[in-house]
Amino acid sequence: MPAPTVPTGIRATRPWPGDASRQVLPGAASTAVAALVGGPRLAGEVVAATRTMTAVLVDHGAGPVLLCLTGPAAVRLPCAVVTPWPVSGLRSGERALVGEGELRIGDDDGAVVTVGRWWRVPPAVVPDVALARRRTAGQDDHPGLDGAVVAAAGRLGLALLCGDDDELADAAVGLLGLGPGLTPAGDDVLAGALVVAAAVESRAAARLAAAVEAAGPLHRTTAVSAGLLPYAARGLAVPQLTAYLAALGSARGEVSTAERRLLAVGHTSGAALQLGARVALTALAGAAR
Repeated sequence: MPAPTVPTGIRATRPWPGDASRQVLPGAASTAVAALVGGPRLAGEVVAATRTMTAVLVDHGAGPVLLCLTGPAAVRLPCAVVTPWPVSGLRSGERALVGEGELRIGDDDGAVVTVGRWWRVPPAVVPDVALARRRTAGQDDHPGLDGAVVAAAGRLGLALLCGDDDELADAAVGLLGLGPGLTPAGDDVLAGALVVAAAVESRAAARLAAAVEAAGPLHRTTAVSAGLLPYAARGLAVPQLTAYLAALGSARGEVSTAERRLLAVGHTSGAALQLGARVALTALAGAAR
C-alpha cells in the first residue's frame, strides 16, 4: 500500500549525463528503506542480478544495507523497490548510487529508478501466542527440506529453549549458508525464527539477533541472504510469512490458506521460513512478555 506522503528527505532529482541511454523507470519503495532512498547519495554495488530481482548492497555508515529492485510479480521483500517490470541487463559487481529519491545502477547503459510512491511493511504480529504454539505443536512435516537443515533447526530450537548463549552462537553458525541458492534454507530458518522472536517480544529476541550478527553472515552466506537477516530481526518479512503468523494466532485465522501461500514462496524458502517460525514459537512462546 503506498504511503500517503513521501518521507522527509526526498528532493527533486536532476538529469545526469548519459541518462538518455539508460533504462528509466518509476518505483514504489518499502518504507523500511525510506531513510536510505530519501537520504544523501551513498555508494553501493550490485550483489545479485536475476530475471526478477536486482540486489544492491549499500555502504551505509552503520554497516552494509540491502535494497532490492523487483518487478511486480516477484516475492515482495521487505527491502524492495518495485518497478513496473524487472530491470534487465544488470550484472553483479556493477556500481550503484542510492539516495535523493533515486537508484542509479551501472554506467551509461544501466538503469535509473525514481521513487515516487511508498508502501508500508508492517512488522509481523502473533495475536495469541499460546494459540499459535498449540497449532504448531507436534508438526514435523518439512516439505522439500534437507535433513541437515531440519537437524540444524532443531539445534536452534534447543539453544533458544535452554537459553545458552554459546549453544545459540553455534546454532547460528551451523545454519548460516546451509543449503544452495540465493537464500539458503538455513538462512531462511534463521529469518523465520528472528521474525517470530521479534513478534512475540521474547526476551531471547535480542540474544538471537546478536548471535546471528556475531556469526558474520556476510562471510558465511550470500550477500542477499545476509542482507535480509537484519530486516527479519526487526520483525519484517515477506507478506506470506506475516499473514501465516497472524492466522496462527487468530481464532478465525485461515491457517491452511496462509500456510499454502507461504509454502509456495521460492523453492524451499517458504518451508524453511515456516520451520524457523515453528521452532521459535515452540521455544519462545512460554517466555513471551
